[in-house]
Amino acid sequence: MRVLNCLTHEHDPLLVLLAALVCLFGSSVTIRLAHRSLHARGSTGLHWLFLTSVCAGFSIWSTHFIAMLGYRPGVPVRFDATLTIVSALIAIGGTAIGLILARLRGRLSSALCGGGMIGLAICVMHYVGMFAYRPDGVVHWLPGYVAFSALCAMGFSAIAIDRLRAKRATAMGRAWDATLLLMAAILILHFVGMAAFVVIPIEGFGKGANSEVFSAMAAAIAVAAVVIVGTGVSTHLVEESRAEAQDRLRQLALHDMLTGLCNRYSFVTQLSDECELLVRHGQAFAVLMIDLDRFKAINDTLGHPVGDLLLKSVAQRLRRVARGGDLIARIGGDEFAIIAREIAGREAARNLAEEIVEALSCPFMLDGYVAEIGASVGVTLAPTDSSDAETLTQQADVALYRAKHEGRGRTCLFDPSLTRKMLERCALENELRLAWSNRSIEVAFQPIFDLRSARFTGAEALLRWHSPTRGEVPPGVFIPVAEELGLICAVGEMVLQTACAAAVKWPADLAVSVNVSPIQIMSGGLLDVVRNALDSSGLSPARLAIEITETSLLGDDEVVLRTLRELRELGLTITLDDFGTGYSSLGYLHRFPIDRIKIDRSFIASLPGDSSTASIVRAICQLGANLQLDVTAEGIENDAQLAFVAVNGCTHVQGFLLSAPLEACTVALLFDEQRQSFSAQQSAGDAFPASDHLVSIGAR
Repeated sequence: MRVLNCLTHEHDPLLVLLAALVCLFGSSVTIRLAHRSLHARGSTGLHWLFLTSVCAGFSIWSTHFIAMLGYRPGVPVRFDATLTIVSALIAIGGTAIGLILARLRGRLSSALCGGGMIGLAICVMHYVGMFAYRPDGVVHWLPGYVAFSALCAMGFSAIAIDRLRAKRATAMGRAWDATLLLMAAILILHFVGMAAFVVIPIEGFGKGANSEVFSAMAAAIAVAAVVIVGTGVSTHLVEESRAEAQDRLRQLALHDMLTGLCNRYSFVTQLSDECELLVRHGQAFAVLMIDLDRFKAINDTLGHPVGDLLLKSVAQRLRRVARGGDLIARIGGDEFAIIAREIAGREAARNLAEEIVEALSCPFMLDGYVAEIGASVGVTLAPTDSSDAETLTQQADVALYRAKHEGRGRTCLFDPSLTRKMLERCALENELRLAWSNRSIEVAFQPIFDLRSARFTGAEALLRWHSPTRGEVPPGVFIPVAEELGLICAVGEMVLQTACAAAVKWPADLAVSVNVSPIQIMSGGLLDVVRNALDSSGLSPARLAIEITETSLLGDDEVVLRTLRELRELGLTITLDDFGTGYSSLGYLHRFPIDRIKIDRSFIASLPGDSSTASIVRAICQLGANLQLDVTAEGIENDAQLAFVAVNGCTHVQGFLLSAPLEACTVALLFDEQRQSFSAQQSAGDAFPASDHLVSIGAR
């Protein structure tokens, strides 16, 4: 009742309201500045500490002084200037000490020490200021109210600091609880303290203070308080704007703008952090590298806007599959990575990888289009495989490469043996690049024999590479590597040039066959390469045969069909190589301009003992006869194989039984010898029995 009576009957209500408004404004700014002060470090922390202390101390002192000017003791009043200034300095200095103590590591200790110190500063400031207040009368203090006011100031300040420590930066806009608690500490301290202050007038002295002067002073102090605290507001807003700009820059620097995922830099940084935590706390995790299958085809056919939509959809699916604490990053065009924290083990990592593959294999609906892609995933685990960030990245890449090599849409967990294979592969790639630059990849020619005329009708151009360290490297080993390295088009052009230049020196009735990679066909430039080779050598197009595999026909049908038709119109022969080993669709023979089919050597090797293989060879020969296509059997190595394919309708054969691949000069001599021998037989009028010639050829 004493406090309420003092507030309502002994104070000017307008000045009390003004003091409350100054307190509200100052406390709100103080809380926001204090939050920055508690979390800033170094010279920036000192800057915020100074600014917060000045704003907080002056708003506390202004509230106290304006409310004190509104007090009406009924006697004249004077002020001690020195103590008044000292009280303001106490508010500023005490707040600074309190904010320093509020940085203590423990939340409870920081609240009790820091908040208690700020409350004590408010209390000391108030009572020093009251000693500067000199009424012309007898002053009497009520100790109980003094003690209660001090406890309220320190208690509410401690709770305010506790609430402030609990605030995150994103929640500071709603920090009204801490603001109201600080207001309560200031206002309750002041008005309970004023209730403890009793003035007994002395007879003969003046009747009261000059209220007009005091009101003017209160207004001036309020303006000064608003200016000083407003400076803090301005600084805070400028810093807030700068912080937002920095956040935007940080977002740009650490995130992929298309998908919103982390970018490569952020991934590398956080992976390094995870490795450091691994050393300290032993927290296991997995690294998953993800590469989209067939994304380039979608991007090229449907356009980049649809490709962007696809990448966004992939990011959404990865978010759904990944667990809450996992980090997802887009580290390249169609490459993603995941740091799977606290992974249980290899089986859990494998399951997560398989879930990713399954999720990304489902069709995507993109702006009216249906896109079907897939994904390959490589996985490595820490610390099982490594504890080094760079090594883990390399291991995941190795596992991803293995997964893609096995046929795409696969998952692969890293194994040390993969590193050895990868190193061997890298060494092979380097040697192949060097061999190509040194022109040590050569062309050999294996003669093709016509069973009907019992004569050689030409030869197939074959690549040969003799490595100084590996010896003879089979074409089946280095040609796929050349395709992946992007060398195959240049190598293929060289083979065409060499083959045409060699064949033009043979008898005019002999042809040369050249294998063409699917990549050469899909490049769209094969026709020009063939024309250049024919023009530069002077070889007739009718003497050049192009051999393609069934894999070539699985690409863009229109491109392949157009290219083959143009080659046929130019006068070339088209041979379908390795028939029977791929999809062997009869539709290929009907749709595409094929002149000859070639039975793969894997079937010939089992003849004639394997009955199932023998049936397949008979069926292919019969199919060729019905479609009026020549049938060539390659890989003939013994008389039994030769006799079998001859009896069952093969028109042409080639293999080591007839002749090994020869150098260009040697095969030219062979063909010239055949021409001379045939001419001599014709001049003598002798018949040239095919069976006899087969026997002589088989004896080579």
